[in-house]
Amino acid sequence: MNIRVHQGYFRELDQAVAEIAAQQLYPVEMLVPPVSNESHWHSFSTRIYILEGELTITDHVLKQAFTAGPGALVEVPQRVLHSEFSAQGYKIIAGMTADPAGLSGPIDLDPSLL
Repeated sequence: MNIRVHQGYFRELDQAVAEIAAQQLYPVEMLVPPVSNESHWHSFSTRIYILEGELTITDHVLKQAFTAGPGALVEVPQRVLHSEFSAQGYKIIAGMTADPAGLSGPIDLDPSLL
C-alpha cells in the first residue's frame, strides 16, 4: 500500500470526527509546528485530516510528493517510508489504528528497522 491524498475530502471538523469514530480509530488532534524530517515509517496506519495549513508528504516508495491543504485527507498506511515538510506548520485531526496512550518510544522509526 502507498500514501494516498484526497483533496477536498471534507468541509467540517465534525465530518472528520464522525468518520474516525465510525472506523473505530483513535482520534488525535494536534497543531504540528514547522517540520522537515528524514525518511521514516510508523508501526500503525493513520488517516490525517488537514484542518489548517499545508503539509507536503513524500512517499519514498513511489518517489512522489503530495501537498495537502485544508479539507484534504492523507492516508498513511503502516510501514510505508515517508517524510513530511511544512514551512508554517499545520493543524490536524488524525485517526490512528494504534492507541497513542499505549505507544512508547519514538513513533518515527528508522528505515533500517523496516
